[in-house]
Amino acid sequence: MRSTVHSPEITAPTDADLVVAARAAPGGTAGASDAFGMLVTRYQPMAFALALSLVGESADASDVVQEAFLRALRNLDLLADPSKFGAWLRRITFGVSIDHVRAERARVDKGRRRAEGRVATRSGAAHDGVDSDVILRVPDHEPSPLERLEDAEAVARVLAALDRLPARYRVPFTLYHVDGLSHAKVAETLGVAERTARSLVTRARRKLTALLATSPEIRDIAHEARIPNVLDVFDAAPPHAPRLLHVLNGDVVRMTLERSDVPGAFVPYADVLHDGPVPAATDTAAWRETRARYIAACGYVTYADALRTYEEWDAQLARFAEYDEVVLWFEHDLFDQLLLVRHLDRFSRRDLGRTRLSLICVGEFPGFADFHGLGQLDANQLASLLGTRAPVTPRQLEVARRVWNAFTRSDPRDLDPLVGKDGEVADGFPFLRGALRRFLEEYPSVEHGLPRTERHILECLVDGPLAPAQLFRLEQTREERVFMGDWTFWTRVRSLASEPAPLVRLETDPADGPGLPPGTVSITDAGRDVLVGRSDWVQVAGFDRWLGGVHLVAPPGSDVRWRYDAAADRLVARGGQ
Repeated sequence: MRSTVHSPEITAPTDADLVVAARAAPGGTAGASDAFGMLVTRYQPMAFALALSLVGESADASDVVQEAFLRALRNLDLLADPSKFGAWLRRITFGVSIDHVRAERARVDKGRRRAEGRVATRSGAAHDGVDSDVILRVPDHEPSPLERLEDAEAVARVLAALDRLPARYRVPFTLYHVDGLSHAKVAETLGVAERTARSLVTRARRKLTALLATSPEIRDIAHEARIPNVLDVFDAAPPHAPRLLHVLNGDVVRMTLERSDVPGAFVPYADVLHDGPVPAATDTAAWRETRARYIAACGYVTYADALRTYEEWDAQLARFAEYDEVVLWFEHDLFDQLLLVRHLDRFSRRDLGRTRLSLICVGEFPGFADFHGLGQLDANQLASLLGTRAPVTPRQLEVARRVWNAFTRSDPRDLDPLVGKDGEVADGFPFLRGALRRFLEEYPSVEHGLPRTERHILECLVDGPLAPAQLFRLEQTREERVFMGDWTFWTRVRSLASEPAPLVRLETDPADGPGLPPGTVSITDAGRDVLVGRSDWVQVAGFDRWLGGVHLVAPPGSDVRWRYDAAADRLVARGGQ
């Protein structure tokens, strides 16, 4: 389930939690295996990527990773700080990889000596037309085991020299060169001015270069660019991998990506924009306050907590200039497509400088016959999408601005031409037209006053009462693209149960923790009448709901200003407010 500002989520156990659990459970028991198995799942991609970079072959890297995890398991009690399991495992994997490469070098050396011995016994013969160094020849594009060992040892020497630097220089150097933070982010982390951070990194680089002055072979390897990510200390203006800022649709995807080998910083933004008032200017204090008041009024979280979440999200996005590229990760449903146009509208109104925008937007994934979204994918599957990202075009920014303007206006008629088959949303947005059509279906129907979600709920209850969780799952099967979380869904059920004309009856207890409450939901006679069109929900119960920038409000006995006509696939004006 997607995490939103108002939806509770099950927090994934920390590394420290899992290490403690694996230690506490008797060896070989299910408890120990489950806890350590979660650590394996979490860090296997990282360990494999490291091993593969050193040993060069997938099969060998798999053997190295297996041995590294076995060593970690056998020595788990020796880990002083359980929260540092990832860094500890990286060191173990590095050591096992070096052992493997050394063994490979010894094997190659032995083969070479045997070949040289055979050549010597021929007393200067022509070697049968074969050069003796053919045995050691490797393709130019792939380093030999000997070269990989040299690279690994060079990295180890650089890191050892780095450890000799005073913390004043070691910490900013590591933050900039190893962790990939910008100078501005390093300054913020250390609580110093940005110019001070730049100075500290530069001076640290000079000091490290001086410590390595007696190691010309390391400089040679650096200049050959075999391992530039660690050895760029020799350049006055060191190159680095692009700094990426990933904008995500929720914390579930963030937590998974943080366990992958995808580089960069991860920012979730999970506002449910298809519910509640949505002003046009999305990064102002007034906008955040409007959204926070709505979220608090729904009872999801307190106003203070909601406002703090919005402020944190916007503050993280405001730092886009610190990065070389902003990668937007979204899927095909209404929730994500509205977030996508919101972000693109915002970026279109800023000077991006040298920061690039790129987009990952998917509606399917191999192996998933029933694909709902990015939250279904594991770390490796998500990482595989990074290479599919495409640059955001000026045309996409233009279309996003038009869509966002139409979505946030108090008059929704500008949405109709965008949703039609000849609408401009087809330009670079394969899923946006369908998502916007689903949004229009959230307007009261001309037939019975029910939005599509409320109609689904009543249809699911026709055959008898259901538990809230059962009702939620059944309603979701009626959606082409799942876009609503359980708490948002529950607000719709409660609205159907409201006076003066409840269409459903709730016999539920308070929820014990996150998720939907226990009990049952059943349809009333009034609900059956509305469902078949004998009465109209808006007329009998009234209506008060925001849809983007449109406030539909009508007391019982009156009508709303706009309704959705499914047959014509468009909004129609009524005589309401």
